[in-house]
Amino acid sequence: MYKSSKEAKNLAEKLKNSNKKDVVSSLKQKPFYLSIIRYLCLILIILSIPAFFSNWKLSLAIFIFSVILFSYSELFLQQTHGIVKIYGPLGRLRYITENLIRDKYLQYFQETNTDGRPIPRIVRDYVYQKAHNLKSVTSFGTELDIYDPENTPGVRILHRNFPAKITNLNYEVIIGGSRKNIKPFIVKNTINVSGMSYGSLSYKAAESISLGAKDVGYVNTGEGGYGPHGFSGNDIVFQIGTGKFSVGEEKTLQDGKTTRVLNEKLLIQLVKTHPNIKMIQLKISQGAKPGIGGVLPKDKVTPEIAEIRKVPPYKMLISPPQHAELIAQTPKESVFKLMDFIERIRKITELPVGIKICFGNLEEIELLANAMKISKKGPDAIQVDGADGGTGAGPNIFVNYVGYGSTVETTAILDKTLKRLKIRDTVTISSSGKLFTPAHAASAFAAGADTIETARGIMLSLGCIQALKCHTNECPTGITTNKEWRIRAIHIPEKSTRIHNYLTGFHEDMLEITKITGHSDPRDIQPEDLRMFSYENFFSKPSKHQTSQPTSGLV
Repeated sequence: MYKSSKEAKNLAEKLKNSNKKDVVSSLKQKPFYLSIIRYLCLILIILSIPAFFSNWKLSLAIFIFSVILFSYSELFLQQTHGIVKIYGPLGRLRYITENLIRDKYLQYFQETNTDGRPIPRIVRDYVYQKAHNLKSVTSFGTELDIYDPENTPGVRILHRNFPAKITNLNYEVIIGGSRKNIKPFIVKNTINVSGMSYGSLSYKAAESISLGAKDVGYVNTGEGGYGPHGFSGNDIVFQIGTGKFSVGEEKTLQDGKTTRVLNEKLLIQLVKTHPNIKMIQLKISQGAKPGIGGVLPKDKVTPEIAEIRKVPPYKMLISPPQHAELIAQTPKESVFKLMDFIERIRKITELPVGIKICFGNLEEIELLANAMKISKKGPDAIQVDGADGGTGAGPNIFVNYVGYGSTVETTAILDKTLKRLKIRDTVTISSSGKLFTPAHAASAFAAGADTIETARGIMLSLGCIQALKCHTNECPTGITTNKEWRIRAIHIPEKSTRIHNYLTGFHEDMLEITKITGHSDPRDIQPEDLRMFSYENFFSKPSKHQTSQPTSGLV
């Protein structure tokens, strides 16, 4: 007969008499006396300090008693950490090191210029230098391994030593120009601000973005409703997520579940009130968490945020995975419902309507394109988000493992599909997801993009240090928090200037790269103007002139 523990018997008895979910929930609750003991020990240690000057023996006795009491509680009373149960207070050093020291040590003392994640230092430096209006100059040679697509754009830009004369570098994209009864949206900057919700961002961060992007590029509001993104009257793309924040209302479905649906009156009123809204975008999915809805932690849902989003305050917001208007029995039916939904919004707003999507199963590209061709009601713009895109909060499993691939790959597939069906000229494609420099953007333009969007590039311009604390409300730079003490770190005149510098500096560099490849418009960059690298042919065709690894090829 094997030896059984008392704890296992007690737990088994509880499970017999109660629901497992209730039992597990009760186990998560820490005994109240643990907190009492810890606070008592802390108070005694604090009191022992002044007592030392009047009676050092009493002070020492109080201190020793506090240490013994705390050690006893750690060894025998707390049940959360196994290491602490064995090593007592010394075991806490592991958690202190892991939570407070490890990430900082790795970033500031061990990380090289090329191996940081999600964004390596060498890329962050480009953004920082542009934001500060400094020349992005280096010396001695590149630190990059040009054959390593993990840490680089994975391309070499093929300049021309004998280019034809280029007299006029220009860039202008017209969205919705082929549609009747809508106001076309003219885009004049190669890079623009991708969706970041107010609530995920602090109000000062959103205001800085608005002021910095004014008269340069457009700003996407993200799915959190219309906040300070349009504070300065800058061009706005208003995003409608599955939660319909700012323009939605609750509705009970046939299965009894509640969801949020579009309130047309609220949307019409919003567009009339804010004439700087130039386009509406339906968010289908995003790269960092494709297939599921967005999340805003409850401590970020302040009364102000709740009023803007038209939801209860201090309640975690989890958007549905799909628009209620698109629920259907088959994928084909759902896509045609999307066409109708787009047409409905376009009609009531008289604005171009786009979608944001991260592709997973590539059959959906064909499905979407065919629906656009047949219905003639498709989107005026498609933002293709890469599976390596960013987020303020998302489940690890989705951030790390879900989605087809980079925005460059899926942009190329979408572009070719639309051209094959002869409807490419009816829609504008923007690419987003890890496109921080013109070298990254060149790949997207070669794949078929008309314009580029970035969110994390803008955050770096604001002063983001990649602390990876966006979801905690403890952002050390005041960007992704609503705590006033932290928000005060943002000086709006300085930060808005940095965003302006990054957007304009990126655009100027993009035109320079366009020029050295022999073109006058970034959209004319072709795969033949780039040499793309990959290991083991994962994402490129082998060159007929090269048989040894690493191979080179074109998307």
